[in-house]
Amino acid sequence: MTEQRPPADPPPADPEQVGVEPETPDMMQVEAARLLANDARGRLRDRGFDDRQIERWANTYIAEYGSGDVDTFLSWVARQARTG
Repeated sequence: MTEQRPPADPPPADPEQVGVEPETPDMMQVEAARLLANDARGRLRDRGFDDRQIERWANTYIAEYGSGDVDTFLSWVARQARTG
């Protein structure tokens, strides 16, 4: 019986490198994007993302969805990077 492994994390990339158009949150959402980036920073750095990439992903996510928790955000980044 072979061990099932989860799919490997996609390599770090900017949103546009995987076909996601970067977005800028509106003024009311800027702080939410900053907080989300800060909360996810350690986990994304462990995956090889740099601060600029983390901030761009968080900005794009918040501009598109308005809010979200770290786990949902990380899953979204991984999905976008795999399908991009």
